Parts: sequence; structure tokens; C-alpha cells
Amino acid sequence: METLDRITTTFENVRNVIKNKSSMERLQSLKKDMHTLGMELVALGKENHDQYVRSLAMDAYLSLLSAKTMPCSLVEKKNILQVAFDKLKPYAIREECLFILLKVQNLLCYYLIQLDQFTQALNILKSMEELYDKIGKSQTDKFLDAEDLFTTEPIANIKRVNPEKIDKVITNNVQMQAFLYNKLNCPEKYVLYNHTALRRQLEMKEGTPQDWALKTARLGNYFTYLNQMGNARHHLCAAYHVLRTCHDNCKLMPEEFVLQKADFEIHFLELSHHWVKYGLTLFKLSKKKILNKYFSEPSCRTDLWKTVEMADDNHDTKIQEENLKDLGAEKSKGDGTPEKLFSFPSLDLIEMESKVPLGLVCTAEDARKLFAFTHKWLMRAKHYYDFEHHSAQYISCSLQLAELYEHLAFFERNIDNQYSIQKRRADVLENLNSLLKTCDNMMSVQIDVIRELSQVQLELMALNLQKLWRQESQTNIFNLDNDADSIINSLDSDSTKTITEKTLNTSCKNVFLRKMEATTSLNEKLYRLSGHLGLKTPSQLSFGTGILKN
Repeated sequence: METLDRITTTFENVRNVIKNKSSMERLQSLKKDMHTLGMELVALGKENHDQYVRSLAMDAYLSLLSAKTMPCSLVEKKNILQVAFDKLKPYAIREECLFILLKVQNLLCYYLIQLDQFTQALNILKSMEELYDKIGKSQTDKFLDAEDLFTTEPIANIKRVNPEKIDKVITNNVQMQAFLYNKLNCPEKYVLYNHTALRRQLEMKEGTPQDWALKTARLGNYFTYLNQMGNARHHLCAAYHVLRTCHDNCKLMPEEFVLQKADFEIHFLELSHHWVKYGLTLFKLSKKKILNKYFSEPSCRTDLWKTVEMADDNHDTKIQEENLKDLGAEKSKGDGTPEKLFSFPSLDLIEMESKVPLGLVCTAEDARKLFAFTHKWLMRAKHYYDFEHHSAQYISCSLQLAELYEHLAFFERNIDNQYSIQKRRADVLENLNSLLKTCDNMMSVQIDVIRELSQVQLELMALNLQKLWRQESQTNIFNLDNDADSIINSLDSDSTKTITEKTLNTSCKNVFLRKMEATTSLNEKLYRLSGHLGLKTPSQLSFGTGILKN
């Protein structure tokens, strides 16, 4: 008891010195008192075997205090905590040691990350995972805070630590583990541990709803990058649900809402960008599947004007959609019931998710639905920016809008509708180009916009040629079924007239020639423009980009 009395008194001195930061003798006093405490704790463990584990926990807390307050290098701090961690690890589940072990381990891994020793930090965090399971199976209200051990009271009379404190440290460790997996380029492990940390924070209501929503939205954006669209949709819906709920609750308190209104606008703006990327990525995946199918069937290439059949292979589409629906990934709970791996069970998102397109786009109707959804979010973002104050963001939104029109045109089967959509795409680019002309430092961006404008004009020309081809075909330039004999006879005759002269009536021929002349004139202008940009010939561009969209 006398040793505990001396330890308690010395610890109070240490605590007072730390609080009195303006003291000139703070450093010397701290070194002296901590050295004394260390000697007393060693003596306590040797003299009383029943107090040995308690002395280890108290010594670990002293090491934690030294690393935080004493002026020493990161390597020295890491070494101090490493020694304390190794001593405590065999007694991790003891009521005196668990909480201080978690805190020591957390700070130790932080220092290892600062020293770029990622693998060593990750190994320590992985070794703690088994301990988390043991904590969950035991009574979480029986553990002690090592700081409260510096007293003469027996352990039975010392207050227990709040279980939420233990959960917070574990959650912080899980976040740190996700960070390390990201550093080590392990995306599967990164998203798993990042989601686990977010789910724990949601259940514990740790932090602010705005911060949680932003972190969840960014994870959803990362799922989009991984082409895991089901998980992306779930996380983006969760972020929007929490952010919208917080926004609506905050509006009930006008004074608070005035202070946070600007922050909410920024948060919804970032979420809008993530939704736009979601929609564009879903378009790209759908387009890639159709083009792969198109080029994998050589027979489809014989007719360059033939529209690709997009919905005739339901089997392949279902397989692809099953691959995208990553929300089906499941794990088993301890009671054997299935649980979706990347979900937030405490949030009811079924109705919200049902309104967000997820499957691959196979028809023009699917494309219109996805376009309407993505266009809504893109306009929210675009209206926030103006060219004068946010030029980079305004340009990005304009280019995304042009890309969105391009995807919609790809899935549209009606030529007139395609032409209208491409015209809107051209209008967006022309408006952007007119703004870029007023800037002296936007030459490279302007060149890219002009290049895309030339491609749009070539696609419009290709659409005009398609309409011309079909229109002239309907007027029966010559009928192969009914007039085959007369055409063959004309080839054998001594007449000097050509087949076209024999089969085309005069008015139809004149209309056809006028249209071809206008098309040729446009082609020449585009060829000169594309020559300055280092592109291929207009015919190559037309058959390389425009034809695939029909």
C-alpha cells in the first residue's frame, strides 16, 4: 500500500506539471517524476505478484504519456510504445490492460505510418483482429482505464470505462487499416475496411452526419471507379439520405441553418459530381459491351449502315448485370443468417435505390432514363458554377454534358432523334468554344473543344448520309427484284446511257446531286479544319466514330 501511495502522489505531480504548460521547469520536472514513477511501478510488480498485471498497465500508460509529452524523435517514440505494446500483448484481454493496449497500439501504428513503415503497422493491426472478436463476445463494461489505476483503491472499486470509448478506438484502428490497404494498393481490402468503419460510425453516431455523408459518398465514388455499380449506388444513396435528413432537420432551427447553409451547398455539390460520374460510367460499361458484341461478330460488319441490335441477347445481359450487382456479395453472421457485405442495415434505402438506374443500358428507353437521372445531377452542379469565377469546373461540367449527349445518341435508333441530340451536343461545345475565345490561357482546352466539334460535325454528316441513303432507297433508284432483267439488258445494249440515267427520273436525280454537293462542300471544310488538328481524313473519322453510333 505504501508503494501505491507514493505512485499516486507522484502521478498527481506529473499530471499537474503537464497542465501547467507555462512552467519553465516543466521538462526537468517531468523527466524526474516519470523516472521515479517507472522505478516505483517495477517495485510494485516485484513486491506484489497480484499487482503485477496492474503495474504493467500503469507502466504502459506512463509510456503513452511520455510519447505524447516528452520532446523526442518519432523513432524514439515508436520504440517506447513498441516495448510497452510487447509487454501488454500477452495480457490483452485482462480488464486492466485491454483499453490501454488499444490506445498504445493505435498511437504506435500512427507513428509507424509517419515513418513509412506501412507493412509493420499493418501486421500489428491484423494481429488485433482476433482480439476484436473476443471483445465482442465478452462483457464490454468490465474493462478499466489505466489512468484510473493510479489510486490506492482496489481494482474492484475502480469505475469501469465507457464501452463507447473502446468502440471508438477499434473504429479508429479499422480506419487506419483501410488507409494502409489503400497505400499498399489493395482495393478489395480497402473498400471492405473503409465500409466497416463507416458502418460502425453510423451505428455509434460518431462524428457529424455531414462528415459521415461525405466519407460515404467518396467511398461510393471509389466503387464507381472499380465498376462495382451496385455498391456505388448503395453508398451514394446512403450519403444522400443522411445528408438530406440532416439538412431538413437543420432547417427547423433557422439560426443554425443560416450558419451551415453554405456548407450544405458544398456537400450537395460534391455529391452531384459523384452521381454524374456514376451515370457516365454506367453508360460507358453498356457501350463497351455493345461494341465488344458488335466487333466479335464479323457478319455484322458487312452492312456498315446497319444499326447494332442492342437487346437481342438477354442471356449475356443478365450475366453482365449479375456481375455488376455487387450488393449480392454476402457473408455469414455468427448465427448463420446471410448479410450483405457492403450495406448499411440501419438505413432504409430500398425505395430510394429503386429510383436509381443500375442495370446495363440495352434500349433507347433505358438510355433516356439514365440520361434524365444523370442530367438532373449535372445541371445541379453546372448551375453552381460560372465561367468567370470557376472556369475549370464550368468547362468540366460542359464537357460532361457533351459526353452525356454523345452516349444518349449512341443508344438512339431513330436517325432524326440522333441528329437532334448531336445538334444539342454541338450547341454545348460551340457555346463553350465562344467563351474560351475570350481567354488567352485556354488555348490547349480550346483545341480539344474544336477537335470534338469537328467530330460532332462529321457525325452529323454521317447521319445526313444515312438519311439520304434511306430516302433514295425508298424512291427506288432501281429495283433489283423487279427490274433485274432490264438492267442486265441495258448493260448488253449499244446505248451510251448509264444505269443511273436509265433508272433515275430527272427530278430525283437533281435532288440527289444537290444533296451530295452540299455534303461534299461540308466535308471539304471539315477536312481543312481537321488537318490543322492532326486528325485523320473526314471519311476515316466518319466511319471510325459516327457509324458505330447507328
